[in-house]
Amino acid sequence: MKKIKFIAFLCIIVVFAHSCKDESGEYVRQLYTDAQKEKAFTTCLTTAADSAINHLCVANGFSQYGDGVYSLDFAPLQASVFQTLIDHNCGSLADSLVLLSNRVAENCNTQVMTPIFKEAIGSLVFYDHDALINGDSTAITDYFVRFKNDNMKAALQSPVSIRMNLFGVNDCWNRIAARYYQYTSTPVTFDVQNYIVQKMLDGLYEEMRIEEVNIRTDSTHRAKEDSLLGR
Repeated sequence: MKKIKFIAFLCIIVVFAHSCKDESGEYVRQLYTDAQKEKAFTTCLTTAADSAINHLCVANGFSQYGDGVYSLDFAPLQASVFQTLIDHNCGSLADSLVLLSNRVAENCNTQVMTPIFKEAIGSLVFYDHDALINGDSTAITDYFVRFKNDNMKAALQSPVSIRMNLFGVNDCWNRIAARYYQYTSTPVTFDVQNYIVQKMLDGLYEEMRIEEVNIRTDSTHRAKEDSLLGR
């Protein structure tokens, strides 16, 4: 028997209907209403966002989770500003900026992030159900990022700005800039706040993609499919 994909726990999960030979997706379209599919998409995104927040927006989350793969490392400044500081024995200023910026991201905890994601997910319009069902294993998260990244960036500006002041990121950056220009006249233009916001989101999105893959492939994530879809 050929296998068919249909919606399951939290999203369109890859589940096999052994009694069906049709791989066109028609079985799925007949079995589930658009409203059920959209509820599944929304539940998938909500679950994925919750997982990402719980991994990263906690103490030492961005800086250490997954061996620090999501750390805000200011890579765009490493070869210019940071190297100039290191060459003049001021590398500790660069280290401070990295440390404090990660604290900013980690301090944007569930109380901050959950309502922001809820608003963005709740207002997302799904145009092509079949593409989300039959697309790549991260199709739903990628769709969210495509249409909602700008909204997420805008919503994070205020909480990030508040925390940048709280943790002294702006003062640290001003000290770095002042010291940098003592040794070079090469101009540097860098938006620290927007870097932090987008780097945070990049990490959260990547964790959401990992969770979506789990939802689609791990049978333990599919255990509640009947109750979620009203079957």
